[in-house]
Amino acid sequence: MKTFIACTAVLSAGILVATQSSAQTAPTAATLATAAEPDPQIDQKADNGDIVVTALRRQSTVQSAPLSIAALSGDTLAKTGATQLGDYFRQIPNLNVTAGQGGNARISIRGVNSAGEATVGLYYDETPVTGPSGTTQDSGAVAGDLNLFDVERVEVLRGPQGTLYGSSSMAGTLRVIFNKPDFNAFDAATEEQISSTAHGNVGWFTKAMVNAPVVSDVLAVRLVGYYEQRPGWVDNVKFGTTDVNRQTNWGVRGLIGLKPDALTNIVATVIYQKADAADQQGWYSTVGRYQTNSPVKLPFNTEMQLYNLKGERKLGFATVTATGSWYRYSYLRAFDFTPSTYAYANSTAACRSYYGITAACTSAQFAAYRDNGLAQLPAVGFQPAFVRAKNAEIRLSSDAGPSWLQWTVGAYYEQRHDHIESQTVSANPANGDVYVPLRYFSHRYVETDERQVAGFGEVTITPVDNLSLTGGARYYDYDKRTSGESYLTNIYTGSLAAPYTSVTAKAHGWIEKFNIAYKFTPRVMMYATASKGFRPGGANNIPVLPANLIAYKADSLWNYEIGFKSSWLDNALVFNAAAFDVEWSDMQTQARTSDGLYAFLTNAGKARIRGGEVDLTARPYHGLTLSVAAGYSDAKLTQDQSNSSVLITASTGKAGDPIPNTPAWTVSSSGSYNWAIGNGLNGLLRADYAYTGKMQSSFRTTDPYFTTYGDYATVNLRAGVEGKRWGAYVFIQNVGDTVGVTGRNSGFGYSNLTFSIPPRTVGLNIRFGL
Repeated sequence: MKTFIACTAVLSAGILVATQSSAQTAPTAATLATAAEPDPQIDQKADNGDIVVTALRRQSTVQSAPLSIAALSGDTLAKTGATQLGDYFRQIPNLNVTAGQGGNARISIRGVNSAGEATVGLYYDETPVTGPSGTTQDSGAVAGDLNLFDVERVEVLRGPQGTLYGSSSMAGTLRVIFNKPDFNAFDAATEEQISSTAHGNVGWFTKAMVNAPVVSDVLAVRLVGYYEQRPGWVDNVKFGTTDVNRQTNWGVRGLIGLKPDALTNIVATVIYQKADAADQQGWYSTVGRYQTNSPVKLPFNTEMQLYNLKGERKLGFATVTATGSWYRYSYLRAFDFTPSTYAYANSTAACRSYYGITAACTSAQFAAYRDNGLAQLPAVGFQPAFVRAKNAEIRLSSDAGPSWLQWTVGAYYEQRHDHIESQTVSANPANGDVYVPLRYFSHRYVETDERQVAGFGEVTITPVDNLSLTGGARYYDYDKRTSGESYLTNIYTGSLAAPYTSVTAKAHGWIEKFNIAYKFTPRVMMYATASKGFRPGGANNIPVLPANLIAYKADSLWNYEIGFKSSWLDNALVFNAAAFDVEWSDMQTQARTSDGLYAFLTNAGKARIRGGEVDLTARPYHGLTLSVAAGYSDAKLTQDQSNSSVLITASTGKAGDPIPNTPAWTVSSSGSYNWAIGNGLNGLLRADYAYTGKMQSSFRTTDPYFTTYGDYATVNLRAGVEGKRWGAYVFIQNVGDTVGVTGRNSGFGYSNLTFSIPPRTVGLNIRFGL
């Protein structure tokens, strides 16, 4: 925290010094303000339905940016009922979120889906947020998910964004942009909702925002608070308890805006959010629809503290932006270890290890070994973890100068510390609660420390009218140390005591991007892009892992893309399309130890992903908007996984195998109609459809843990009445009560643990001031 405060103080001081030192040498504030005015064409487009975005680190719109980008406004998010990531991702083709054990959620774009560091950069305003690495260096599995109330927009940038956003943006970037303080007007808003979920219970939320200008045009404050009770619908038949997967989510967000003069803008952001789920989020199809028979309670709790300070200063020829962030993201996740422990207790091979003998256990020995293990059940994998990170970036983006030249240059610094306590403990068989104090089967910890520095730049030139050429590069240098220690040996959990070990991985290199775009008319454009993405390598810390499997290399990919963007009839008709070819090398992938108990990362094989996106929006007459969008990803290995670092098993991928947890097709469509009722009131009707294609859990059908899921469609309906500053709506989500499976996995001693979208939900939503 001290480092963060010092960092942000330096950044603020730098902006303010620039304010003072440039006062005499720079053009007047009035001149700069005029030079920095937004492009009138951009504003006009935005008024006609296009969304202003800052994906390229400068103002543009979805239609004018030469890349495959989707954006959802805050109003659209609210009217689709989205309060978190899982509520809206299916509206965006080729964006997928896979749910996993222990409350995990992994974001993927265009089929670039793999364990390890995140393949999609997740940004909240200027802060890139990643999850704790856990025991398997799999930080991409726990996406930070902040509430979406009072959000200006969400931007989804498809394809590598490494030059501007770094290593976490190997497949693309997802940006959540919050509404900023208004310096000139007091404002307040609130949103309330109550709902009832089939097979479950009641859910509700209350949210509020207050914006207050403290000093007109100089100082303003924006405060947001929310509390949400998400319904449950999973029942535990063993204990006779219902709706065990219900969740609560509450938080506060504060933004302070300061404008010391007309050319300088500083925003400080503070966010705190806590989410609690008291028990199992998944269910077993073998037990029954939305049912589990787990003998233990499995809490999943997350807590996010985030602080950011951003300063901007217009210099006439360019805008300098400095930003510094500090955040701590922690979780407690638990999973049922009873099936694995039970399997070990019934293993004759484990019995031999228990007694340290080579011959088979006698019947008496086996009975004693088995009874001792079963007496300690049930068992819980209990894993508190956190990641603490600080990062800073400074960049300079052109504002004035030759009309044929635009550029951005900058530097980035990140330091990250991960820690996890991985322990197997006993639970009370009467109610499934973990004993306090903990009764350990096994206990180890793993830590990861990473430092990364980078310099980056992009330049766009327009040698002739309507033709633009863009080149970008990023130089990175990182080191990543993984360390840990295992304290206990326990045959029933397959764990071994091991002394403290530490391994450091280092690398440096370049990320490149090339883009060419041509505007046939102001509203019709084609572009082609070649861009690179990468993820850093690292080391595993698994006590039973052979030495040749400890380290793994960075992986990288090249994305080759061609796209077409067009808008017609003053944006009454918008048609966009893109096709891509992704070539993935040294693919990081998750493998398992021979007993199936421990997961680890390794490099194996190459992959190719080919596909595209298409979207069509029509506004045939005032008030009616129709849209349809589709994404296709053919994601397959092009090389066998077998190499010197991979165990050749029934699960080892072969050339031609589909990449796991990746749907080939994603489709969405919507229809919205607003009309005047009279007396200043409007009516609203809206329908949303989304389809997610079939996925498989692992490469090979011969994998003993292989399963399939996905292949489902949903329809959401909403109707309401709106005034100038309020709205009241009734809605039905998942009208057909579809069992939409977003994740399914199996492991040692258990199979087909299933995670799914909420069943049919009916509710009432009221908004004031929005």
